[in-house]
Amino acid sequence: MADQALQEHNELMERDIFAPKIPEEKMHSSFQQIRSDKEHTAARRLMNEVFGYFHDTDKNFIREFQSNGFSPRVFELALFAYLHEQGITPDRDHPAPDFVTHEENPVAIEVTTTNPPQGIKEENDPACIPILPEDMPEANRAFVFQLGKALRRKLEHRDASDRAYWEKPHVQGTPFVIAVGAFHDQHAQLHKMHLVAEYLYGHRDILGHDESGNITVTRETIKTHLWRDKEIPSGLFKRPEAANLSGVLFSNAHTVAMFNRIGTEFGYGPHDVALCRLGSAYDPAPNASEAQKFGYVVGDRAPEERENFSEGLVLFINPWAATKLSPQALPGIPYFEMGDEGQVISMLPAGFLPFDSKTIAFEGEHAHDLARYFQLAYLGLIPDSEH
Repeated sequence: MADQALQEHNELMERDIFAPKIPEEKMHSSFQQIRSDKEHTAARRLMNEVFGYFHDTDKNFIREFQSNGFSPRVFELALFAYLHEQGITPDRDHPAPDFVTHEENPVAIEVTTTNPPQGIKEENDPACIPILPEDMPEANRAFVFQLGKALRRKLEHRDASDRAYWEKPHVQGTPFVIAVGAFHDQHAQLHKMHLVAEYLYGHRDILGHDESGNITVTRETIKTHLWRDKEIPSGLFKRPEAANLSGVLFSNAHTVAMFNRIGTEFGYGPHDVALCRLGSAYDPAPNASEAQKFGYVVGDRAPEERENFSEGLVLFINPWAATKLSPQALPGIPYFEMGDEGQVISMLPAGFLPFDSKTIAFEGEHAHDLARYFQLAYLGLIPDSEH
């Protein structure tokens, strides 16, 4: 019995992505922070639960998750959870691309992330991180540059046999998609999907209103994107190097915070930890041209309104790709495609559609009261005299 118990314990530890597998000095700072923090209890339990049915093809997931591959592995695990929610079992028999599905509308997905510039140290203390960047336009320019860098890195990649992802035998003829998550700085999750669309399609829509109050749209062509002394061409989808890129799957939400929120709604978190989620979302009101604020305390919403792993994903379809992608290959999420007259059309599902968000944790006996107060203050529902 003792031997069996020891074997079961060892097997459990092998599947525990938070059990140290590398020396502490080599651990990623974010991994070190969340592996023992009380406020991340729900995230740890849910991430381990998802990893329990995740096939680790190259046997490197845990080591990379604990070290310099932390952000890409978090994003990869969250994408796997999304596919699982949709009833899709991806082929994980090959190390690359990360996911290949064989449904009625197949797709091959390679996962990547925007990463901090070399030499820039991440700041992990929430008390030191302002809610918004000091210069949002500059932050948006940096985001587009990091997005382009991450996508080009995957398009240029070749394996030991000098094959691109779409040239591998098990991928040929299957639409190829790069999934990119925003992780390049502490405000990465604030950048909205329209910036991705502008870079991929090479034009932006400027919204206005006519004399009757109806929305008007003026299209502006974009040739290049500038950031500091760097310049990259716009319209990646139109460029020759993207001929085999069928689409881009983007997220600014699939982070540890998402695992923490969903895990908390499952009841995996301590009773004295409360999470308050704040952000902006799509406004379905007629002629609305601005996002609307939202704020809620995780666990307060009705069961049918609770978050899932499809939330925050957006699919951009390349109309010029050699292999066409059906939006049904990645169901349940918004997608962008090109209309007959060259306009970019967004197809948005009904219901709550967040554009960006931040999650703030409160701990202690009155954590939930503080979180609800913070929520109301953010939404402007508390008079200034009571702040």
